[in-house]
Amino acid sequence: MGIERWLYAMPLRLRSLFRRKRVERELDDELAYHIERKTEELAVQGMTLEDAHRAALRAMDGLTQRKEECRDARRTNGIDNTIRDLRYSARVLAKSPGFTLVALATLALAIGANAVTFGVLNGMILRPLNVPQPETLYGIEHGNEHNMYESYPDYRDLRDRNRSFDGLAGYTIDQVGIEDGGNPSRAWVYLVTGNYFDVLRIRPHLGRVFHESDERGPNSAPYIVLAYTYWHTRFQDDRGVLGRVVRLDRHPFTIIGVAPPEFHGTLVFGSPDSSCRR
Repeated sequence: MGIERWLYAMPLRLRSLFRRKRVERELDDELAYHIERKTEELAVQGMTLEDAHRAALRAMDGLTQRKEECRDARRTNGIDNTIRDLRYSARVLAKSPGFTLVALATLALAIGANAVTFGVLNGMILRPLNVPQPETLYGIEHGNEHNMYESYPDYRDLRDRNRSFDGLAGYTIDQVGIEDGGNPSRAWVYLVTGNYFDVLRIRPHLGRVFHESDERGPNSAPYIVLAYTYWHTRFQDDRGVLGRVVRLDRHPFTIIGVAPPEFHGTLVFGSPDSSCRR
């Protein structure tokens, strides 16, 4: 539709919506005028006024149909039908309050189920992990249905023989008891290899993360990097937390950094409270 036609048609449609009675009255007057002119034309040709009037109506294909065509031309029929449907539905629901409550409850449950389903779909498929270039990440598992974990020597063997990937890091998740100077609590932690953050290309929000150079053996570099949310809630954004020693299952770990706010680990569900290198 050209801009000139749109500027002409839009005021007519708005007028049809907000001045409905006046527009309908004008439409009736216009159709009556055309029928009267057609009746006079046929009467001049020799018909009686009654026959001429009936013939004029037939020539118009019926007043009701002609009115609908005029409303369609203004493109307001769809809105009218929607309003009528809503009014009818409201009257029906008002007459059956019990049915209405059941219908609303069912609708609420359906919407909630759809929201949960979409959330799972979005988290697992649609939304990638919040790391640089997530499409280049692959997960490797080896074992059977009873044991899906690699040993640390197995990981080192895979890492040293790797020729297919830019880097290979290992991690597992566990729940531990944590003592940080306040009340002891439980926390979820990632137990990771020294190159974990390097492979993911994650930069710290505060302090530093550990690197492959921190990994000299299974018991080296007892460091911990806090998740941003845990640092915010447990330590109230205290920037002096760096260098503090906390105990995980009574083993000392030194806090060396805080992960960025957007990083929530490498699992779709369940954000860690910290990442540590034993």
